[in-house]
Amino acid sequence: MNLKKNTGKAPGEQQADAEIDFSRHVDRKLPAADQIYQGLREAIISGNFRPNEAISENRVCGMFNVSRSPVRIALTRLAEDKLIDIFPQRGSFVSPIILQKVQEGHFARVALELAVLSEAAKHWTEKASSEAKKAIKLQQQFSKSGDLWSFHTADELFHRNFADTAKLEGIWDTILSVKTHLDRVRHLANPVKGHMDKVIDEHKAVVQHLDSGNAKGAIEAMRRHLDSLHTTIARLKSLHSADFVE
Repeated sequence: MNLKKNTGKAPGEQQADAEIDFSRHVDRKLPAADQIYQGLREAIISGNFRPNEAISENRVCGMFNVSRSPVRIALTRLAEDKLIDIFPQRGSFVSPIILQKVQEGHFARVALELAVLSEAAKHWTEKASSEAKKAIKLQQQFSKSGDLWSFHTADELFHRNFADTAKLEGIWDTILSVKTHLDRVRHLANPVKGHMDKVIDEHKAVVQHLDSGNAKGAIEAMRRHLDSLHTTIARLKSLHSADFVE
């Protein structure tokens, strides 16, 4: 939906009464339930809706200016994704970050991305290198300005470039689907001091190896980059213990 996201403050640091106005982004010609689902999903993954935050039908109806019927469909789909918990007689709440789901997403992502990178290395060109460096430059700009959402989109652009280079664009869609819960951790980590700079340095290392024709070095650099998740989780659990469950 291209909603305006957090810029500079960690998730949860906005004013309590600041509510996202989804209604301006709803296309009345398209199925409402799909748009509500996508909008809420994005808000949960990005951290605009915090773990354990109440997300009632009435609240969602107001945010989207819609009736209850499409809201119930959207909430049911989000519950199936393990992004919200629905408790009879109590209401619906944003699910805490489920570490088992994060680890499963990480496992699948590593396997897919390293395989894609291996293939991309065989087709690496100056154009591919330029696109990767362009994404890194955008990350540097957004890190400096504190635009967390745009930093994330530039991060995605960097990783997608390898699938495009390998002519495996469809695999990127699969990667997106498996890392839903992992992305919640990534968004939570970005405001932590030094984290975005670390990500940028790790991205640079991957490209440097590819530019020098060292496919093995690039794959190992990417593995280290992706596996830094374990350190990130340990750090975040100490800062946001209530946000995580096993």
